[in-house]
Amino acid sequence: MSGPGRRQSGARHDAVQAIARRLLEERLDELTSRALEQLEAEEAAYASEDWDPVQKREGMRRTLELALTRLAGGPVPQTVSRATEDVGRERAEQAFPLTALMHSFQLDLRTLWEAVLAEGRARGISADPDFLDGLIRVWEATDANSVEVVDAYRRTERDLASRRTEVRNRAFSRLVLEGEQDPSTVAEASTLLGFSEHVALTVVVVESVPTGDPALSQVDDALRRGGLLRHFGWMGDELLGIIGHGRCDEEAMLAMLRPFAPWRCGVAEVPGLALTARGIRFARAAIRSSAQPGVRHVEGHWVGAIMSAQEELTGAMATGVLRPLLELRDRDSIVETLRWYLDLGSVAEVAARTYRHRNTVGNRLQAAEEATGLKLSRPNDAARLVLALAWLETDAGARFRATVS
Repeated sequence: MSGPGRRQSGARHDAVQAIARRLLEERLDELTSRALEQLEAEEAAYASEDWDPVQKREGMRRTLELALTRLAGGPVPQTVSRATEDVGRERAEQAFPLTALMHSFQLDLRTLWEAVLAEGRARGISADPDFLDGLIRVWEATDANSVEVVDAYRRTERDLASRRTEVRNRAFSRLVLEGEQDPSTVAEASTLLGFSEHVALTVVVVESVPTGDPALSQVDDALRRGGLLRHFGWMGDELLGIIGHGRCDEEAMLAMLRPFAPWRCGVAEVPGLALTARGIRFARAAIRSSAQPGVRHVEGHWVGAIMSAQEELTGAMATGVLRPLLELRDRDSIVETLRWYLDLGSVAEVAARTYRHRNTVGNRLQAAEEATGLKLSRPNDAARLVLALAWLETDAGARFRATVS
């Protein structure tokens, strides 16, 4: 279709652009003041006295100018081309609520919509379908601003979170490596990690857990639900963690750490942040107390932890005790019965627990005494057997057992 009717309709449709140009050139400051007044009246976050009024007004003015420029269809000046990027970044850096920021752009839309519509009434075209159809451009212009500012806000949030995590991880690494010798390192870690220097801590070490494994988020969720402050970080292939102990008992703590059971996980307690490195050494010793996966608190595995700590000395003692025992034909059943007896101290109770006749239990214990030359009735000999069997569970013990096989 062509002719006067089409040209008139197009002109009325383009009236929105003409109005936008007029508002941009003549009324930008007025619209900025109006939008800012409404925003401070409706949004408490913007009404705060801590907010720099010059910065607040400048941000509002630039985003309105960008929306009107888009609405007018002209080239975007360099001075406002980054308005949404700057506002989104600045508000994220100020930890300003995103909901309040979105509200400000809703008011941008309301302010511009009302101003364009008022101009349309003044020109006598406010009821014209083409003019009303053109009003959709107001929404499109402010929506483009809103999308860009949210993208910039969230991108900055991610960057800030990444930087905070990096700083916290560096502080944690320094705490582990230098905290025992340097009080200033402990003070810095206390500030950055949010732990009191004197709070009781649970220290955790997990071997070779993959960085993206769901177990990490499962443990974190459990600790969060328990209201426990925590920090985890990697050093090499180990995941290290500290947890504010609070009123959580050992059993409850181990239950929250249970998702780490598919790996070897050691746990220890220390009375303060400065002893984090000691807790890590103790947790590692708990790990070495057994070659099997599982979550082990050093408090329940002292013997195995101690036996794994000085491999040359403990290995020499243990291999001397174990070699004749492991050369027996029924060694597995004898070792199992010996473990039960050293744990329970009663032939009758061992028989009941293992569903064996008391004579069978007695015969196996006698075979162990004859092979090793040690008497279970002598405390010193019994202690050597306890230590040797604990060492057998360690990595070094597992390697030794394989050589005897």
